[in-house]
Amino acid sequence: MSAPSRDNPMDPTQRTQKTQEVESLADFSLFEQEKAVMQRSEQMLEALDAVADGVKVLAKAYSESYRAQRRMMRMSDRMQADLQDANRQLREQAEHLAQLNNALSDEVRERERLTAELERLALEDALTGLFSRRRVIDCVEGMAEGVGEQSQTLTVMMLDLDDFKTLNDTHGHAAGDFALESFAEILRGELGAEQYAGRMGGEEFLVVAADLDCDAAVALAERIRSAVENASLHWKGEPLSLAVSIGLVVTTDPWPNAGELVALADDLLYRAKNEGRNRVIVQMRGQCG
Repeated sequence: MSAPSRDNPMDPTQRTQKTQEVESLADFSLFEQEKAVMQRSEQMLEALDAVADGVKVLAKAYSESYRAQRRMMRMSDRMQADLQDANRQLREQAEHLAQLNNALSDEVRERERLTAELERLALEDALTGLFSRRRVIDCVEGMAEGVGEQSQTLTVMMLDLDDFKTLNDTHGHAAGDFALESFAEILRGELGAEQYAGRMGGEEFLVVAADLDCDAAVALAERIRSAVENASLHWKGEPLSLAVSIGLVVTTDPWPNAGELVALADDLLYRAKNEGRNRVIVQMRGQCG
């Protein structure tokens, strides 16, 4: 059969077959396109899922990091608060310790003052400023042992203000204290080196002196008696008359028992009182006798 000419149209059978082939090819191409689109969509979904998973991981990590930072901040806040509280307690303890140290220092100073005052009272009569009873007795003991070695003589005087009770009763105890202070001033004015005076109690006094010969010892006692008798004293505008009786012992012999020497001078004092007061009764021992 001869081929159709270009001027002649295709026969219907051929045209139908061609159309079917084209349609089949078109159907095949559309399917492939849809398939490719679906595959790309699935890939995109998978990629989105991966991104979503990554975002979830990042979000989880961020959340955990945030919680950790919050915990650290709370811990830091607690630590700061604890540190501030500890510092406050340390400051309070330091202030309390400083107060205790100040109180302790004050207590130490007060104890030192009281100790010094007790020592002074033990060694010094509070009213007259002369030696205390204990201290002047210690002087007698120390000097009595040295007679014949450290010194040639020892002089011991017991002195007692005459009619002192009458003075107190007439003018009052304040006037009596004034009289005692005045008598102490007289003693200080008459005594020299190695000559000491102490208050035995009340209106009674003790004087001890070294290296006075017999005449010098008696002269010292008489000067004291005369100075007291002639003292011009006034209390509240009224004159005060004083007199003193003295028992005097002068020895060139050692006296191991100083108490006996003081007792001997005391006996001589009461002789002076009994013989009319305002006088000196003397006893010499050793080479003075």
